[in-house]
Amino acid sequence: MLIDISRIKSSTGDVLVIDETLDISELDPAFSDVKVEGKIKNIAGVLTIKAVISGTYTSVCDRCMEDAPVKLESTLDTIFDLNEAKDDSLTLENGKINLDRTAYDALSLEIPMVLLCKEDCKGICPNCGVNLNFEECHCEEENN
Repeated sequence: MLIDISRIKSSTGDVLVIDETLDISELDPAFSDVKVEGKIKNIAGVLTIKAVISGTYTSVCDRCMEDAPVKLESTLDTIFDLNEAKDDSLTLENGKINLDRTAYDALSLEIPMVLLCKEDCKGICPNCGVNLNFEECHCEEENN
């Protein structure tokens, strides 16, 4: 998503409200429903960007291997000088800021180390492979 900053880049004090849905599936198809909400403000020729980036990341549960969508949220609070960005993921293209890479980087950092489909996921039986969330395992009964 390209945000046109031409309207505010030459006027100190101007504010641009951001309320955009992004498609970052090209960077990683596991992300969906990515949204950026916030403001870009021109303060003496330097742009301050304050926004909340949210989205859904879907992978497999680390215990049961079922789909495990997780809602993620990150804040972006950075300064963007038209000559140099403090945040390496922000890029300026023909007077527009590209937020796709920024959103991807911010949300990627929020992915939990252990991804679970639900907090009390029971996982799979190591012997028979039954998903213990849906079925009872009878391995112990058979081994007795």
